[in-house]
This record gives sequence, structure tokens and C-alpha cells, in this order.
Amino acid sequence: MSAALSNSEAERLRAFERQGHDALATSYHAFFAAVTALATSPLLDAVHLRPGIGLLDVATGPGALAAEAANRGARPVGIDLSPQMIELARRLHPAIDFREADVERLPFADDTFDAVVCAFGLGHFPRPEVAVAECVRTLLPGGRVAFSWWDDPSRQRIQGIFRDAIAEIGVSMPPDVPQGHDVYRFSNTGEFLRLLKGAGLTEVTVIEHATIYSVSDTDTLWRGGLGSLVLTGAAIRQQDKPTQDLIRSAFERRASIYRSPDGLRLPVAFKIGSGRQPT
Repeated sequence: MSAALSNSEAERLRAFERQGHDALATSYHAFFAAVTALATSPLLDAVHLRPGIGLLDVATGPGALAAEAANRGARPVGIDLSPQMIELARRLHPAIDFREADVERLPFADDTFDAVVCAFGLGHFPRPEVAVAECVRTLLPGGRVAFSWWDDPSRQRIQGIFRDAIAEIGVSMPPDVPQGHDVYRFSNTGEFLRLLKGAGLTEVTVIEHATIYSVSDTDTLWRGGLGSLVLTGAAIRQQDKPTQDLIRSAFERRASIYRSPDGLRLPVAFKIGSGRQPT
């Protein structure tokens, strides 16, 4: 289990995440939103979504999950740390209430929502225990919460190919990211279960999902990844040109094994952790 970050380290990571997602909001929407959308239906199913319920979408990004909840008759509110993500979400989905907010300090009273969902936010939160407790605080008694997070990079190959190439060349993560922060902590089912049970939830489950996602070619994947993956992209961009070229070469070699007549067929795996607020 990762050690808790100090207050100063948590603020440093929070600033890194805000600035990174602000810079990549548009390119993230263009490439990676379709990947994260693979978890939309499992997340909404996990909270037993039905027409009329109030739903909070945490780390809403461009707002696609909140929009799908609205399409199914829910009353969603989306929050995100990134002002540029919120601006984009409002532009794409003007009928939905989107607000800039930090998951550790949600601007809602206790017992406000029937359900809370979060698509792939956990590994970006500086203090996940605090974040989950704050989400649970806003739940009505009997309400449900569901989080998605990526499986191990060996099974989640969009990020995994980049991470393997970076590791092969031996470059370090950006200095703005505290050494104690483990982005893949909740790829471990046991850690995911402990997090949710520690928040006092009942009926806790973690379900694995796996599929194939197609990308037209390695150049599209390279550009899409650099324009979407905040931590991984920063690790590559901080290198000099010769080192970036070495990473690109390693990336191309590793991506080529997934080539098919229809482009790259990439394994994608993630987990849905969910639970219920006691009545």
C-alpha cells in the first residue's frame, strides 16, 4: 500500500493534474474520451441508474458520462478540477450543470445524491481515501457509488505500450509528481476493495472488464497518447530530442505486435469498484 502524501506533496500533485488536464482538454476529447467511454455503461449499471435520480459525475472531463446519464433520464451534475475541461463540457453539453471543484472539497451538502460515479479519476487523486470519503458524504442513505480504474499496464496496452517504452529507455517521471504517488495502486483488486470498504460502504465489489480497442496506426496512437495521457506525456515531453526519438522507436516496436489488417487491435482492461451507502 502506498504511503499517504504529505499536504505539500498532495498540493503539488493536484497542481500538476490541473495544469496537465487544462493543457490537453481538447486533444484528450478528440482521442481518449472514446477509450474511457468503454466504462460508461458498466459504471451506470453499477449504481443502478434509473430515470429521475440525482447523480454526481466526479472528474467529468469533457462530460460524456454525465451526458449519457442525462440521456437515460438521470439528473446529473459534473465536477472537475480542470477549468478547461469544465469549459469544454459546458460547450459540448450546455443543458447539464458542470462545476469546477476539487473532489476533496465537493460543494454539496451531505445526503445530496442518489449516486456518484467517477470514470478513471482514482489514480489522479492525491489522497484517494479522502476523495472517496468525500464522495460517500454526498450520498443519500442507500445510495450507490462506482469508480473505474485501469488494470495493470500488461493488460491495458494503450498506456502500457508507452510505459514499457519509457521504462526501456530508462527515463524518469516528471519532477512535479511525488515519488510516493502510485498511479497503478488500484489496478490491484485488493487495494481497490480495501479503499471502498474503508469508506464504510456495503455490498462492495470490484469487477474486471476487458475488451479490444482499435486505432488506425501507430502514429495516431502516438499523437493521441501524447495528447491525452497527462503523466506519461509529460515524461516524454521533458526529454531532449534524441531521447524522445529513442522512446518513439521503442514504442513503434512494441506497438507493431498488435498490428492487423484493420490497424492496431489493442487490449484494454479496467476495473469497476462499487458499493452502497448504508441505510
